[in-house]
Amino acid sequence: MKKICVVNFWEGAFDGDFFDYFFTVAFDGVIYTHNPHEADLVVTSVFGSIHTNPAKTLCYVGENIRPSFMSYGHSLSFDYDTYGGRNFRLPLWYSRLAWDGFVQKPRKDNMHNHGYEELLDIKSLMNPRTLDMSIKDKFCVMIAGNPEGLRINLFNSLYRYKPVHGFGNMFNRPLRESKFAILPEYKFCLCPENSVYDGYVTEKLIDAYAGGTVPIYSGTMSVDCDFNENAFINYMNWKDMDKLVSTVEAIDFLDSSYKAIYEQPLLLEEPKLDDAIAFVRSIVK
Repeated sequence: MKKICVVNFWEGAFDGDFFDYFFTVAFDGVIYTHNPHEADLVVTSVFGSIHTNPAKTLCYVGENIRPSFMSYGHSLSFDYDTYGGRNFRLPLWYSRLAWDGFVQKPRKDNMHNHGYEELLDIKSLMNPRTLDMSIKDKFCVMIAGNPEGLRINLFNSLYRYKPVHGFGNMFNRPLRESKFAILPEYKFCLCPENSVYDGYVTEKLIDAYAGGTVPIYSGTMSVDCDFNENAFINYMNWKDMDKLVSTVEAIDFLDSSYKAIYEQPLLLEEPKLDDAIAFVRSIVK
C-alpha cells in the first residue's frame, strides 16, 4: 500500500473512477494525502499549476498534449514514444472499460458533459453485434462540446445529405444524461476527435460503437492499432468530405452494407493493464 498525492486533475478524479481503481490495483491499495512531501508517488495531470518534486511525480496526460518531463519524471499518455522509458501509453478510452473488480461511482452532480455512461463490458466489444433495424429510425447524431473546425465541416457536409442531430455544448444543447439513452435510435454517430495526433484516441469512438451505432470517425491514422478498422467509417482514409459523404450515403442506402459494418467486433484483441501497472510500480521502486 502506497501514499499518493493527486494534483492538477479535474474535479472528481480519483473518487471511485478508473484512476482510483488503477492505482489501487497497482499498489494493493492506496492512502491519499494532500501533502506531496509525504507521498510515495505524486500523480499530476495538465489542469493546474501546482509544482511538485519531479523525481517522484507521474503525469497522466489524457489530452492531446505531448509529455514534457519538465515538472515530472514519468508519464502515462496516448503517446507511442517511450521517451527512453519515461512514458507508457495508456489512452483515455481504457477508462471506459469494465475491468475486473472496477465499479465506477456515478457523477455527484449534473454540471458535467461526460461520465454518465455505464462501463463497457470488454467481451461485448470483442463479439459481433446483432443488428435490429426496427429501432433505427434516425440517421445520424453528433455529441460534442468543442466546436473544432474539422468537426464543424464534417457535420455540415453530412447535413447536406440528411439532417444530423447535434447534442452537447457545441450545439447549445447540453446532454446531462447517458449517450446510450439516445444513440440506439441512430444508424450513425459522427464522433471525430477534437484534434489529430498519432495515438490520440479518446472515448468518442468506443462510446459511439457501444451505443449501437456505426461510428463515423476522424482522428489518428493509427486508430487501427487499437480498434478493428472494419467496424467504423474513417474520414482519414480519404481526407475528402465528398468521398466520406458518398461512402456514408451508399452504406445508408443498402441495409446489407450497413449490416456488414455494424456486426463487426470493435476489439480484435483483449486490452490488458498488466504492463501499465508494472510501469508505475517500477517508478516507485
